[in-house]
Amino acid sequence: MTSRELTGPAPAVYTTPRQSGIWAFWRSIRKPVSLVAWYAVMIAVSLVVLIPIILVIFGSFKTVNEFFATPYGLPQQFDFFNYRKAWDTANLQRASLNSLIVTSLGVFFSTVLACLASYGLARFDFRGRSWIRLAFVGGLVVPVQLIIIPIFVIMRQTDLLGTIWSLVLVYSVLGIPLGVLVMVGFFNALPRDLEEAARIDGASHFQIFFRIMLPLTRPALAAVVILNSVWMWNDFFLGLILLTREDSYTLPVAIMAFRGSYMTEWGLIFASVIISILPVLIGYVLLSRQFIAGLTAGSVKG
Repeated sequence: MTSRELTGPAPAVYTTPRQSGIWAFWRSIRKPVSLVAWYAVMIAVSLVVLIPIILVIFGSFKTVNEFFATPYGLPQQFDFFNYRKAWDTANLQRASLNSLIVTSLGVFFSTVLACLASYGLARFDFRGRSWIRLAFVGGLVVPVQLIIIPIFVIMRQTDLLGTIWSLVLVYSVLGIPLGVLVMVGFFNALPRDLEEAARIDGASHFQIFFRIMLPLTRPALAAVVILNSVWMWNDFFLGLILLTREDSYTLPVAIMAFRGSYMTEWGLIFASVIISILPVLIGYVLLSRQFIAGLTAGSVKG
């Protein structure tokens, strides 16, 4: 017998077809092209967001005549006249204080109630728990315009119409669904060993909640506080309907006073908008790390 018969047939050798020149060229430039396309899209999106903000900043330094003459150009001089006039003569001081009171109390009460409800929904097993959570989250999809008439009637019957306390009460209720949506996932992600160890040491449910669980939810709390603060601070519709007295106006409602029937003070409006943006911007910068951690930490269980 020959050596070929002893060793068997030779193994087949597979060769890959030669790549065409066009495909090889595309593979060589695919990564840099993708990177350039990604940066181009991000720059375009950033410009869409930044250009209106820049135009508002430029417009806040212009007079009425200058605004209509060059609406998209640079101001002749960067004078803070509009800011001083808006702050001193347009009652923005009182409006800012009202917005601060309404937003602070609304965020505080809604966050406390949302934390208590979320802890019960996440850590206790009882019948109908999923339906109750669904009812809370369902509050996010109900537009406030749909329930404004009952709210208006209730505030009028309780003599709260026209006062800032009407907004505090409404904000405290409307801020709960968002808080429950964020906090339930975060409480579910906390290990139950901490809770069981504290219960063995004789701690009550409220002691476990306030001393152990709640301090661990600071990132989620920051996220809830920022999200609710932004929409409460910028809310115009509820303030327009419920605040019927000028001394109770919040910032969005007070800014509308610059819009007249025959002439609109666009420079004052833009200056007031910049003033109203600053507190929210500063708060977000200070709590941005906790805000991002709070949105992502509750999404993974375990």
